[in-house]
Amino acid sequence: MSLIHGLSRFLDASRRVAALLGLACLGLVGASFFVQHVLGVEPCPLCIIQRFTYLALTPVFFVAALTRPSGRGQRALFWVAAFLTLGGLGVAGYQTYLQLFPPALAGCTASLSYMLDTMAVTEVLAQMLHAGGDCADTSFKVLGLTMAQASALIFSIFAVLLARLLRQRKGNERADRHSDLDREGRADEAKPGMRVR
Repeated sequence: MSLIHGLSRFLDASRRVAALLGLACLGLVGASFFVQHVLGVEPCPLCIIQRFTYLALTPVFFVAALTRPSGRGQRALFWVAAFLTLGGLGVAGYQTYLQLFPPALAGCTASLSYMLDTMAVTEVLAQMLHAGGDCADTSFKVLGLTMAQASALIFSIFAVLLARLLRQRKGNERADRHSDLDREGRADEAKPGMRVR
């Protein structure tokens, strides 16, 4: 019971959760480079998009960890993180779909660095969004999950934590408003000659 209570208290501290999520994103980006450069697994365009999503989430979470928990800035940062997370979840879900139901004609696409060297940026983006056969590759697994499935699971956990933080922040704002109104009401009652309606 103590572990659950401790976890609940940790999740109630938005700054700590934001810092933990920022560190997780930093670790995931580092792990993706390790898999690519040390293990020799070439990422597909959808993997690159997911990597960029984790990379974009990193400063958002770290700035949220430094902002005042009761301010609107942290809430806005959590909304930005929620939209990025849902986008990443959509990409990881689409890649998982491609892995479960690979296209009939599976072909390899060029690496991202080659495409950036030989094509216009708009063409590269179009090519990245049109996934080839390598996005359906399931040869590399982590704990029995493909990289896309693991990424979808991680984005899902992020989404649940962000929903909790946003719901918690909304409840805290309501409680703060009510306590401010209560204080104002008591202050009015304490002033002599003031009528309370």
